[in-house]
Amino acid sequence: MAALATSAATAALSWTGHDTWLLTLVGISIVVVILLISWLKVHAFLALMVGSFVVSLLSGHPVAKAVDSFTNGLGGTTGKIGVLIILGAILGRLLADSGGIDQIVRTLTRLVGPERLPWAITLVAAIVGLPMFFEVGFVMLVPLVLQLAHRARYPVLRVGIPAMAGLATVHALVPPHPGPLIAVQAVHATIGLTLVYGLLVAVPCAIVVGPLFTAYIWPKVKAEIPQSALAAFTTTASDEPESATARTMPRFSVTLGTILLPIALMILKAICDTVQLAHGTLYSVLEFLGTPVIALLLAVLLALFTFGYSVGSSRRNVQESLGRSFPPIAGVLAIVGAGGGYSQALQDSGVDGAIGMAARHFHIPLLLLAWLVAALMRTAAGSGTVATVAAAGIVGPLAHGLTQAALLALALGSGAAFLGHVNDAAFWMFKEYFGLSVGGTLRTWTAAHTLLSVTSLGAILLVSGVVT
Repeated sequence: MAALATSAATAALSWTGHDTWLLTLVGISIVVVILLISWLKVHAFLALMVGSFVVSLLSGHPVAKAVDSFTNGLGGTTGKIGVLIILGAILGRLLADSGGIDQIVRTLTRLVGPERLPWAITLVAAIVGLPMFFEVGFVMLVPLVLQLAHRARYPVLRVGIPAMAGLATVHALVPPHPGPLIAVQAVHATIGLTLVYGLLVAVPCAIVVGPLFTAYIWPKVKAEIPQSALAAFTTTASDEPESATARTMPRFSVTLGTILLPIALMILKAICDTVQLAHGTLYSVLEFLGTPVIALLLAVLLALFTFGYSVGSSRRNVQESLGRSFPPIAGVLAIVGAGGGYSQALQDSGVDGAIGMAARHFHIPLLLLAWLVAALMRTAAGSGTVATVAAAGIVGPLAHGLTQAALLALALGSGAAFLGHVNDAAFWMFKEYFGLSVGGTLRTWTAAHTLLSVTSLGAILLVSGVVT
């Protein structure tokens, strides 16, 4: 009887022609998504929607089931992640409008001196990037970086590359950024533990890609600040709104404390979960405060005062800042939701089982498989968020019961940072703002992102060996 059961189990796990078709189907859907985004210039939301229908219909599901898969995945993903994205956007906007970024830059650059400026800028960008999307943080930091390089007669790449490195590192590895959040949900990881591991991995990555890579590359690449960029980002007293004259910048300590509050609360919750603190009043309080939605909501409420009323902003000014928080994230929310629909279509088609068998056949560790799939998607599609969404949909279903789910989420984010090049809109932003040629941008932007991806993968594998 035991032998019969073993034989049946082996047969159930054997490879079939249908499994081959399902893997082929994944490739077809990915090609469809990539062609729609890169060749036909279709928005990622529509491309992912079409990709999900391709998966469902070609796997044999009726149209009604294909629609249900997409809408259910979209609703579930947006409901869980959308609130965090919105709260993070509000916090970032309040920080920028209050002058908090200027305060951080001025304080740290004054403390460290010219020689250590790349280190300070990397730290500034990482701090600023915690509550902001990469593109938003980059646009916010560019005026300060250009002015700093111009006034101090400092090579622009010696401050530009560290700014990009700090932002890119936290964007790829640290919740509550969209990529890590998507990965956390897909692999059923704990946000707090992912945050702890993410910060642990991010520190060496930021150092390698920021000041160390900058010291090597900046003398080898010619860059000149375009006068048009300087003119666009130079403001005079007459350019400032009348209401801004009554404002003061928030203190450095207050700015830093407000930004780090949600991170600290989530880390405390992760520590409590890890050491298995006895359940009681203290545990219940920390569990509540460390829930990501609550932690970010508290930070936003605090920021209304620290970045708003306490620095002289009127209720109208604060309301205007809140209103400006939402338009930049509309596209991100749409992509994240469509990615959830694509992921659900892959799961409902049974692709996860086929990929699991293929990975076991080729003996590919799950962490490395996640990185490879995300890196392939980033190389082809250009967007790190789209790459994470697509890779999470493919790899996520394999993570049930995994003890290292947090590291798997980081592997997805690490792979999605790989090889940013000409199909990435931010590539061209970096080129234009810092007066680079295409070749120079490939040697700086693309090389830095590749280095970030490979370095973070190494760090993740190292942590995996230690915590196993």
